[in-house]
Amino acid sequence: MIKLYSWRMMLPALLLFGACEKSNTGPIPAKADGWAPIYSSDQEATTISATTARTIEDGGKIYTRGTMLYQVESGKGVHVIDISQPANPQKLGFINIVGAQEMAIMNSYLYANNLNDLVVVDISNASSVKEVNRMKGVFHLVNQQYPPETGWFECPDATKGTVIGWKRQTVERPKCRR
Repeated sequence: MIKLYSWRMMLPALLLFGACEKSNTGPIPAKADGWAPIYSSDQEATTISATTARTIEDGGKIYTRGTMLYQVESGKGVHVIDISQPANPQKLGFINIVGAQEMAIMNSYLYANNLNDLVVVDISNASSVKEVNRMKGVFHLVNQQYPPETGWFECPDATKGTVIGWKRQTVERPKCRR
């Protein structure tokens, strides 16, 4: 014999098991090895600027133009290096471009991603670069809703700013999982 239940009888169980957390994979742990969003203000995230040279920490793609070498610092910007003396390269400066992963150069313009936007930067004066154009949402390189791997993570909070990346760490009472 099959017993049928009304939705009124099932409502407390549905609320108990489905409404109290964003994860549907069981109880939320007190602590978990997971991901936390890295935030920046909207203005900081989209400001392109030249600064002094810095150490290469997570170097990426390179591009040469004449005696200059440009190297992506993954997620942060582009190193500007003089290679006119190959045995003695000189770091000249750094171009801050949040989220940078890709770049190309044509004439005096650097084309790069700034998070998911395509930006065109005038680099004719490497110590004083200028953004000349921006096309929003061209790329899908930085996922601002989910970390790069599955597992527990802190849910993004738009009131804290723009998510510019993710860092692996111990997270307390994470409410999101994928």
